[in-house]
Amino acid sequence: MQRVELTLAASGLVWLALATLWIGASSDSQRELSIAGGPACPAAPVRVLEPQYPIGSLVVFHGLGANRLVMLPLGRRFANAGFRVFLVDLPGHGRDSAPFSFAVSESCARGLLASLEHSGQISPIRTVLLGHSMGGALVVRLAGAFKSAGTISIATAPLVRPNHLPGNLLLVAPQLDMPPVLATEQKLAAEEGSERDSAEDFAQDRAFRLLRIAWQTHTSPIFSPAAAADMVHWALDSVRASETPGHSAPQQETTSRVGLLLPIQIWIESPLRIFHAALLGLAGILLMLPAALVLCLKIFRLHVLPDVSKGARPGIALLAWCAVGILSTLLLRFWMPMARLQLYGGDYLASFLLLSGLILAIGFGYASPVNRLPAGSEFSAVIAAALWAMGSVCAVALWMNWQLAELWPISARWTRLPILFVALFPAGVAEECAVGAAAPLGSSRGAARLLLCLGLRAILWGSMLFAFWCGASDALLPVIFLLPLAGLSLGQRLGADVLRLRTGSVLAAAVFDAILGAWFLAAAFPLA
Repeated sequence: MQRVELTLAASGLVWLALATLWIGASSDSQRELSIAGGPACPAAPVRVLEPQYPIGSLVVFHGLGANRLVMLPLGRRFANAGFRVFLVDLPGHGRDSAPFSFAVSESCARGLLASLEHSGQISPIRTVLLGHSMGGALVVRLAGAFKSAGTISIATAPLVRPNHLPGNLLLVAPQLDMPPVLATEQKLAAEEGSERDSAEDFAQDRAFRLLRIAWQTHTSPIFSPAAAADMVHWALDSVRASETPGHSAPQQETTSRVGLLLPIQIWIESPLRIFHAALLGLAGILLMLPAALVLCLKIFRLHVLPDVSKGARPGIALLAWCAVGILSTLLLRFWMPMARLQLYGGDYLASFLLLSGLILAIGFGYASPVNRLPAGSEFSAVIAAALWAMGSVCAVALWMNWQLAELWPISARWTRLPILFVALFPAGVAEECAVGAAAPLGSSRGAARLLLCLGLRAILWGSMLFAFWCGASDALLPVIFLLPLAGLSLGQRLGADVLRLRTGSVLAAAVFDAILGAWFLAAAFPLA
C-alpha cells in the first residue's frame, strides 16, 4: 500500500473517531415511535426530540424525496427552544414502506395528527406544524383538519388551495427557489394580505408573515441559523410561550470571548454542531476508501495492466449523447421498461438510463474497441470492484443513517437494488467505451476526461429536464435531485477512474458505477 493511501486512511480514521466521540457526547434525548396514521400509513416511523422543559409541540413533515433525518438539524433548534419535536417519515420515504402518493401523504398526515392528539401526546393549542416543500403544502392544507397554534411552511410546493388558510402562518421563501414554488408563495401571500405579527394578531390566530431569505436555495433554510431563529420565534409567539410559567423566550446570546476563540465558542454552542460532526465523520470515511480499494486488489492479487483504449472523439461522443438522450425521452412516452420497479421518479430515471445505455453501449462498444483482459484477470477485477463498491455504499449509508439522512435501504428497497444494477450497467459501459483509457486526474488528459464524462451526464440530465419542461414527462424528482445526482456522478467518476487505472478493466469500472447508482435510486426515491 502506498504512503498516500495510508496517510489518507489514518487521517480519515482520526476524523471518524473525533466525529463519533463528539456526536456521542452531544447527543440529545431522542426516542423512536411507530404511530398509526390510518390505512394510508398503519405504522408511520416518528423520531421524537425531547426538550428539557417542554412548552409545546412541533410536528415536522419533510419534502418529496427527503426523510425525517434531513429535518433533524432544524428540529434540534426547536427542541432547544422548548418544543417536543415529532419528525415524521411520510409514506414511501425513509423507513416507511407504505406506497407513496400525494393524496396518501395528506391522508397519512391527517391520521397521524389525530392519533397524536387522541393519545394525548399533543394539544392543538400548543402545537405548531412545520413542513418543507411538499411537507409545506401539507401543513397549509391541514388547516381544516387540525387547528394548530401556528403553521410554518418552508419553500411551499404548488398546492390545491384549502377552504381556508391556517392561522398564524409563516411562509419561508428562499430567493433562489424554483419559479413554481415562488409563485405559490406569492399567491398565498396575496390572499393573506398585509403582514401581521403583533401579540394581538397571534392571540386571535390571524398573524401572517412572508419571510424572504436572500441568496438561499430550496433546501437552504433547513440549515440556515438566521432562518431557523426567525422560525423558532414565530413558533414561540404562536403558542404564546411568554404565558407559560417559568419560561422566557430565548434571547440573543452574548459572549465576552473575542478573537480566535469566538468562532469555536459559537460552533460548540450551535445546535448544528452534531450535523457538522456528522459531516466530518463522512469525510473521514471517504478518505479511507482508497486504502480499502488497495486491500481489495491485493486480496485478488491484481496488478496494474496497460489500457490502450482510445475512446471516441469528444465531439462525436457529445453529439451521440444528445441524440440518444432525446430519442430515449421520446421512447419513454410509449414504453417504460422499469415501470414495475414502483419507485416514484426512480422508475423513469432507471428506464431512461437503460434505454440510452443500451443504445450507446452497442454503438460505442462496436465503434471504440476497448481493452481486453485475460478472463481470469477480468473476473477478479469485476469482483474486487463489486466488493469495493458495496463496502463503500454500506459504510457511507450506515454513517449517514445515524444523523444525516436515511440512506440505509429497508428490505423493500434492497430487493430493488439488483434490478437497478442491471438497468444502469449498460450506461456505465457506454461511458467507459466513449471516454477511453483512464489517466491520472492531475494530468491534462485526466482532467479533460473527467470534464467530458461529467458533460455527457449533464447532457442526459438536460434531456430529462427538457422533456419535463415540455410536458413529455412528469418525472419531477430527477430534476429536483440535481445537486445530489451531481455529487453522486462525481463520486462514481472518480472511483471508476481509480479502478480503471489500477486494473485496466472497463467492466470493473462500469460495475462500480452501476452499484453506486443503483444504491442511490433504491435509497432516495420514494416507494410507489
